[in-house]
Amino acid sequence: MSTAKDYEAQAADALMQLGEAKSEAERNRLRRAHGVYLKLAANVDQAAARIAARKPVEKKAPKKVSTGLFK
Repeated sequence: MSTAKDYEAQAADALMQLGEAKSEAERNRLRRAHGVYLKLAANVDQAAARIAARKPVEKKAPKKVSTGLFK
């Protein structure tokens, strides 16, 4: 799983490439990529916080199988 720092580095790289873009289509693609990487960086941090705050899963004992004919 990528870290927030990885995504921030990719966003910075997209921003640098944006300055060197020659066509409008390329500039639009790089603007979108920059925004997506920033959102991913924010979401990685939030997801890690949610996972840390989550209570542990309790394991339940399996139910006994019965036919229901005898009680």
